[in-house]
Amino acid sequence: MKIALICALSALTLWGDVYATFESSALREASLGMNASGIVKRVTVQTGDHVKNGAHLLELDNTEEKLSLQMAKADLATLTKECAFLSDQYARYEKSAQVFDKNTLDKLKMELDTKLSQRERSRLGVALYQQKLSKMVLSAPFAGSIAEKNIETGDMVSGMGGAPLFKLLSDQTKLLIQYDSKFSSQVKVGDHFCLAVDGQATGKCSKITKIYPSVNSKTRQMTAVASGTALRPGTFGDGFIQSK
Repeated sequence: MKIALICALSALTLWGDVYATFESSALREASLGMNASGIVKRVTVQTGDHVKNGAHLLELDNTEEKLSLQMAKADLATLTKECAFLSDQYARYEKSAQVFDKNTLDKLKMELDTKLSQRERSRLGVALYQQKLSKMVLSAPFAGSIAEKNIETGDMVSGMGGAPLFKLLSDQTKLLIQYDSKFSSQVKVGDHFCLAVDGQATGKCSKITKIYPSVNSKTRQMTAVASGTALRPGTFGDGFIQSK
């Protein structure tokens, strides 16, 4: 069996194909942390879980932030009503300017401007608390699988860095292909890599999308990247690059 495989490899090499090894890797990988500090209220995933893009992974206790937002919204609602009342009043007085002296109109205009300024500050306050609340939740930036989980409910989280809370691997994969540097002029972007796992051809071929120009000084190997297949990250094997 081993002799037959070696012969087959030799024959393919003579036909112009380049022998290579590969490892499947996630196309995207992210170490996720928080931009806020607090106590973990809820963790919704475990290692190995698959998550959709935008799925909530973790939530910090946000009781204080919610109350602050409610108060800010209440203040904004009150100021909005006051501004509407003063604006209508000023518009009516302005139409009857001959009845009211200029000082009265100027005083009313100043009061209206003050309220409008307070309303704008209140609106900004609402936006600020909404932003703070959004930082209390950690969401998946893309669809994939949870490879690591380093947090539990009740833990204290700091937004100042530290170890990542989760490691997320994307559903899409790529193939990292290693081949002898003596074939550097032969292998091109656009060539196809046909792979085998455990010595068995899979019938799957993938197009090379990138070739790194450097050569590993220890192994004299070059690295190319091919679009992924359905193989799980960490799968390895060998195959042939069909050079043109």
